[in-house]
Amino acid sequence: MAQPAEIDLRTFPAWERPDQVRKALDRLPSGGSLTLITENEPRALSVRITQERPDRFVMEARRIASRMWHLRLTPRGEETDRNSAAQHLSHCSAFAGVDAEVRQELGAAAVWQTGRRGQTLVAENADWPFMGVVTEGIVARANGGGRERERILYEIFPYEVFGVAEYFDRGLKMARIAVFSKSAHVLKLPWEAVSRVAAGYPQLTNALGIVLAQRVRLLADALSVQGSLPILGRIAKVLLPYAMHERGLVQAASSLSTITQSQIAAAGGTVKEVAARAIAELESRDALRREHGHIRYLDREVLLELIRAVS
Repeated sequence: MAQPAEIDLRTFPAWERPDQVRKALDRLPSGGSLTLITENEPRALSVRITQERPDRFVMEARRIASRMWHLRLTPRGEETDRNSAAQHLSHCSAFAGVDAEVRQELGAAAVWQTGRRGQTLVAENADWPFMGVVTEGIVARANGGGRERERILYEIFPYEVFGVAEYFDRGLKMARIAVFSKSAHVLKLPWEAVSRVAAGYPQLTNALGIVLAQRVRLLADALSVQGSLPILGRIAKVLLPYAMHERGLVQAASSLSTITQSQIAAAGGTVKEVAARAIAELESRDALRREHGHIRYLDREVLLELIRAVS
């Protein structure tokens, strides 16, 4: 079995990192895995890898500590899943380690749910006996709304899982789950089906425990950012995961163009008017560029400098 490789990308300028990753993947032996270490959420890096090498890897991003993230790339096996739900589960790090027959069983028990921007998929305090897997689009954990100012505490991206805490304690839903992108598709896995699989695959319970721990870290980070950073830093922090690892103003991850100013404001813990002023200020500092009212280009290094300056 090939030994896992590791690259600390923090030792390279951001614009050199994509090429370093390409070289590492080209050298990777058959069946070998690769862990990339970055100082910020590697969302844009995983998007680039998926674009260049589609369906090659199961990717799992973990926040390890302040200014340390791990992005683990594990090769996907030969496609043997026979239905679309099972195929989606094979891309999800929590379920990729179980046998194809087991994913087939889970897929057969799954229920699909589709929503459009802003739609509530799961209401707060709902009795929702499922674990959700996002297969397309972005959903978010939202608090507030109605008479209270809504806050987006974190986004949930394709092949990420939500509803894990409620699965473990069988409680009601702790927060609203809403569609963050233009549309989203979610695979709902009944608790009973997941429990049956977990009984025979202890590693699944461990993987779900890791998901839960990461959600706690993201929640703590979001509360810290929204409670301590000034608004310019908060909006820059919201945009940073969509900024590509390249020099200067370059095209942002495509999913950013589907996100509204109101959603960016909610993710930054503020209101639309305040976020709009912050976005205009960031544009005047060449941290971003808009086209037709949408943010299309970001400069990763400028965003990072602004965040450091106000932290």
